[in-house]
Amino acid sequence: MSETNAKSYTIMTLGESTVGKSSYIEKYVKNEFKNSLPTIGFNICSKYLYSSNGEKTKIIFQDTSGQERYHSLAFNIIRQVHGIILMYDITKKETFNTIRKWWNKILDYKDKHFPVILVGNKCDLEDKRQVQKEEGENIAKELGIKFIEISNKNGMNIKESARELIKMILRNNNENEDLKSVKLDNKKLKKRKKKKCCK
Repeated sequence: MSETNAKSYTIMTLGESTVGKSSYIEKYVKNEFKNSLPTIGFNICSKYLYSSNGEKTKIIFQDTSGQERYHSLAFNIIRQVHGIILMYDITKKETFNTIRKWWNKILDYKDKHFPVILVGNKCDLEDKRQVQKEEGENIAKELGIKFIEISNKNGMNIKESARELIKMILRNNNENEDLKSVKLDNKKLKKRKKKKCCK
């Protein structure tokens, strides 16, 4: 299957500013960690992968700003995406306290079975933790969504969380969800706009 004909699915990041949405995509797409400046508006980048049946699939990441003045833009984008990474910072309780607000906004545009994964970032900073893992597990159970803690810095659960969401998206679209032999195609990284991807 050519790149032009490859099936494509869009994943959107949601959450407060500075929780690590841009760094998450940077780590997953390019295996690099950078303390990125807050995203202005939104950025788009993509990566190709191969499913176990040999089909090429394009995963497009919509990296959205958590700043309040850009929330309306983020909410408009929700209509177009196939899955959402809803993220908070375990060292900042205030970013966790807005999860229900973000979830309710998602439900304005999608049904409760839409593929969403709740991600608690910065679990490498255990000494600064303000949100216990059980709190993340409990709210995810309440909302009926998957939950995982990650670290953009050391890479903990980055691939696992992305793979879990992609499996949910493929299942939701009646596609082959067996990703055990997925190969990430680093050479096919694409950048859009004139901004550096995921900055």
